Amino acid sequence: METTKAASKLSSLLSGGDAFILDDLPANFTIGCDTTSFNSAKPFPGFRDIPPGAHLIWVAPSESTSSRSGCWIYTPNKDNVQLRRVYVKQWNQFDEVLGDPANPVEEQAQNESLEQKFDRLSPYNLRAASTESSHKLALPQGDEIPPDLLGDQNIWYQLTFAIQPNLLNRIIGQTQDIWHVSTTDGVAGDNASANEAQLYATATSRLRFTFPMDARLINPDATGAERTRQALDPTEWVIQKLEGPNGDNRPEDLTGDLQFSFLVGMHLGNFSCIEQWFYLTTELVFRSYSLTIDRPQQARSLIQTFHAQLLYNNRYLQGDILDLMPEHARKLRLALTTYKTRLDENLRGLGDLSTPDQLAVSIVFSSLESWLLRLGWDLRGDYVRLGNVMLEDGEMVEAELSDFEDEDERGEFAPTIVEMENGKEAGLLSWDS
Repeated sequence: METTKAASKLSSLLSGGDAFILDDLPANFTIGCDTTSFNSAKPFPGFRDIPPGAHLIWVAPSESTSSRSGCWIYTPNKDNVQLRRVYVKQWNQFDEVLGDPANPVEEQAQNESLEQKFDRLSPYNLRAASTESSHKLALPQGDEIPPDLLGDQNIWYQLTFAIQPNLLNRIIGQTQDIWHVSTTDGVAGDNASANEAQLYATATSRLRFTFPMDARLINPDATGAERTRQALDPTEWVIQKLEGPNGDNRPEDLTGDLQFSFLVGMHLGNFSCIEQWFYLTTELVFRSYSLTIDRPQQARSLIQTFHAQLLYNNRYLQGDILDLMPEHARKLRLALTTYKTRLDENLRGLGDLSTPDQLAVSIVFSSLESWLLRLGWDLRGDYVRLGNVMLEDGEMVEAELSDFEDEDERGEFAPTIVEMENGKEAGLLSWDS
């Protein structure tokens, strides 16, 4: 009888949400799990009842420590007969990182001793909804912030729904069921200086996004007018990259990259990921104007994700991503201004032929635009339309200046027409004899 009760109890323990055990973690550590972070005066054992989806768990020796070590896990939906998965990570005191247990049989031993440890594990605080459809957001109306966008059941899903195992495998380069990340991870294609590279010489990996920062956003086979169109609006190249028959990417991978770079950047303090996030928003998400017409559901998903990230940053995180890199933030504001104008033009051009999905893009962007007013970002206004711009390979094309110029081209910074004389502006003082 006792054996039957013990077996029944163990079966109950092994069913339900997954568990994450932090082995040998010292006292006085800062621990983070998704939207929650806290300081633990005692050694923290881990979490239990982790719901389906992607989850980011990280630790740091103290709240003020600049280096953090973490792991992504992905918990699939389970039926009633599937057992809970127990993840085990051990704190490496020498390297100050989370790693695999030193003893190969440690993880199996932790699974077998779960009955003794289970009650000491902290329950995952955010209750997961039973189905994915319950997470989908209703379209916001007017200037209101969607009431469910920051709810416990919605916010983490909205920040991670496109982060899948295949995407984690590609970005991190580890084909397994737990993926390590840290503050010092570099990003392939970033512009880190030699001093930064030396400072982060201990970086263990290079994160590889679908669109690296040093990649040209033009199909190398494109020529003539098509090449110029892609230089001004990379939508077609983005679609080819994500949906091409010869690749292993998915249409939602751009959203996944945006989500990954934001969360690792802000939660782990990884500045390379923050730079990647700015690159994605300014050069891809809000420059792919035709995506609103050709792939409206994808455009809507990207806008909602971006909006959720700003809301989450504003309410839950210390420090503002827009303050970390002011120059990039200014470029983002210009990109959003241009995007609004192009979106309005595209929908006016379609008129009554606009589909519900295309109109939905306008609705979610209007909600974002209203929220940005609290930052002092007014996206209304005109911008300079045409000018000559040099592309990456030196070719000059007539282009929308607001998509490329470094200065704000409205108000006091608006460019003016000047008279040229012998290659110089006429009327300038000269000190030459």
